[in-house]
Amino acid sequence: MVVSTPSSLAVSKCHLKKAVMRLPSLRPLYIPLSHPLRPFHSSSAAAKTDVFTNSLRKTLEAHRSTNRSRLVRKVLANEDPAGLWRPEIPPQSRADYQPSGSEPSTDLRHNPNSDDNRPKKRTKRRTQVDVSSSISRAIQPAGTNPQTPWLRHLELPRANAEITLDTEIRALEQYLTPNAQESEVIKSLQTTVSLLLKPVVPHVPKVIGSHCTGLALAHSDLDFIIPYPDPARSLDRDRRPSPTRPQIQDVHVRLLCQVEKALQHTDTFKQVQLSDRSLSARHLPTGLVLQFYCGEDVPAITEYLQDYQVEYAALRPLYATTRTLLETHGLFGTPQAGIGPDALAMLIVAFLKLNHGRFTSPNQLGGLFLALLQFYGTQVDIQSVGIAVDPPGLFSADTLPVNPHAHDPGHLRGQRSLINAKRTAAAKRNLLVAQRLCIQDPTHYMNDLGRSCTRAAELQCTLATAYQQLRGACDEWANGGSNSPSILATVVQANFDRLEDMRNQIIQNSG
Repeated sequence: MVVSTPSSLAVSKCHLKKAVMRLPSLRPLYIPLSHPLRPFHSSSAAAKTDVFTNSLRKTLEAHRSTNRSRLVRKVLANEDPAGLWRPEIPPQSRADYQPSGSEPSTDLRHNPNSDDNRPKKRTKRRTQVDVSSSISRAIQPAGTNPQTPWLRHLELPRANAEITLDTEIRALEQYLTPNAQESEVIKSLQTTVSLLLKPVVPHVPKVIGSHCTGLALAHSDLDFIIPYPDPARSLDRDRRPSPTRPQIQDVHVRLLCQVEKALQHTDTFKQVQLSDRSLSARHLPTGLVLQFYCGEDVPAITEYLQDYQVEYAALRPLYATTRTLLETHGLFGTPQAGIGPDALAMLIVAFLKLNHGRFTSPNQLGGLFLALLQFYGTQVDIQSVGIAVDPPGLFSADTLPVNPHAHDPGHLRGQRSLINAKRTAAAKRNLLVAQRLCIQDPTHYMNDLGRSCTRAAELQCTLATAYQQLRGACDEWANGGSNSPSILATVVQANFDRLEDMRNQIIQNSG
């Protein structure tokens, strides 16, 4: 038995201390918590993690929160899972609720969340093409045997080719203009729609589009806007919210759902179809297509187009002729991924402004139309540049200032935004967006009127071919070597039978 004495214990501690001193120094392994070894994706929450030197519990909670933000993602399902029950939310607790008196009532007597009023998602965009495209294609291609209904009771002069072309353009525009009976039927239809929707919508629908701007043709759609005032966007406020914020869009869709139900309960409308932001319906007695939208009021572009027609008398004849040319090639209208009516009108306005004072002769429409086809067909690459209306000009990445300034005018900031959108799309190899038509909206510099036209290359090719054909036909006419009864029919090779049937149907309805 060994008994430890105090002296022996002291010796043992001394030897142990010396042994420990001979061991290599052990430094604590320190891994900075604010710099993870391998970041998960690129979560912004993992940028920095707080370390509380005086509290281990707080430090651990901070790291757990960071880890959860990296690994947990919120996924929004398009449809509710089976068996899920959602409680009824009272109106005053909803995001789009407005106190009484601040906004007009939408007269939604049914539950806004019911199946009848719930916005329809991703089911109507494709079917809307069948409604709106049928009337927009009232003018069809005729091949080698074009019809010339504008030449009825008209004898063309054989003197000057451009004067003859001027006469034909005016005659075509006059032929496509709605006559007195058709105009009366359209006014009666507007009254019918107002009376039908009066108990459904908070305000009487207003006519917009070509029937309001003065550019309507005999087969133009009849467009309505359902006014829905937005007090949050009052002009008295310095900063106004977006007119397309989700709360207002939901209200607009619910209004259109109510209009859809009202039209479906009548026997005079068919093919009533609701898309994302519009409603289409065909009026059976006349065959006309009606389009319904929601907004604060009549769009500002309406007043602009009215003023431009007063300033440029050639706008309407050029619009009617160019639209007929594009319709025969299937390049007019949003359903065909072509140019829309407002975009085409502004395209012509930009050309007229850029050539202001150049054509001063009284019979100038022939020369103007040739110059329009040449400019957009051969002289400008409409896939890469943008067209500005006010002030008029062309813009691209090369023409805009390299260093943007905070005090740049609004139109330059808008042009830079539109060009950047095309450049970003090109970098992502999205050629449909990168090469689409770009026309700056003079009423909203950040808006692109040509965004629906993704067939800009076909559009330019059609205009270039039409210029070459029309130029050759004018030369043959001037030299006396043409046997054709019409110069304009060289490029406007159209069949107007369906248009004639539709106009006859409208006139029969007037009786």
